Amino acid sequence: MEKESKLKPWMTDLVVSIIATTISIVLTFGTTMLIDHNRQVKERKLTALMVMSNIETFARSMEDKAAELARKDSVAQWLLSLPVSDVEKLSPGVFSQPLIEVFYLSEFHYDKTAEAIFSSNLDTWKNLGNFQFIDNVGSLFSSMHWIEEYWNRQVELQTEEYNDVRKSPDQYPGATFPSKYLQNWQIRLKLSRIHSMREWFEYNVAHFRQANRKNMMLIGITEKEVMDFTDERMTEFDTGEEPVKMADYAIPVPRRDSLRATLPYALQVDSLLRMQEIAK
Repeated sequence: MEKESKLKPWMTDLVVSIIATTISIVLTFGTTMLIDHNRQVKERKLTALMVMSNIETFARSMEDKAAELARKDSVAQWLLSLPVSDVEKLSPGVFSQPLIEVFYLSEFHYDKTAEAIFSSNLDTWKNLGNFQFIDNVGSLFSSMHWIEEYWNRQVELQTEEYNDVRKSPDQYPGATFPSKYLQNWQIRLKLSRIHSMREWFEYNVAHFRQANRKNMMLIGITEKEVMDFTDERMTEFDTGEEPVKMADYAIPVPRRDSLRATLPYALQVDSLLRMQEIAK
């Protein structure tokens, strides 16, 4: 009769304990790694969405600027077509509104929050894990900076030229302000360039959106997701409260009589003035 080899009870418990501990460690680390991986995937997607949404928002702002310039271009072309002799026959007030419309250019600014997060955090770059995407986005952000600075400089120069005629009218030929503007070759050049500036903005809108679509392919996010995310960001959250109005916080200007009664030096001045009257 063969002897059966059996493990002692304490050895069985030890083996079971080791196996259980090993399984527990594997499950714990495996679960932690899975959770961490899912977190990184979500963070990666959110960061990419924020960046591409920022670029799309910039494209929409340029689209709005192009639409604004389309109207100004029509007015500018009409003004440039007018003979100066005809302009001088009419009241200057006739041309006040169209001149203000073509000369008033609003500055161009964009939200740099997403760019700051993207550019300053090395962990964000590592998490995105796609060098081509990072390189593309960096180039677009540089272009956005340049466009903003360039356009705002043009606004500044055009405003200076408009104000200079008002400040020094004798230095410009023409019997009226409208004719002075329309005889100045620099101003005529500015007005004629509104058309090309409109085209420039429209080109950049198409360029930025095309580049953004490439980024979407690189990072694996659909165009619909980016557009929906952008729409959501641009939609104002309704709290149900009435909007804050400046008029609700208007404070009456202190009346002169009340100032005399409350300010010591006002009383002193009034007293001195009265003494001067008496002395007369």
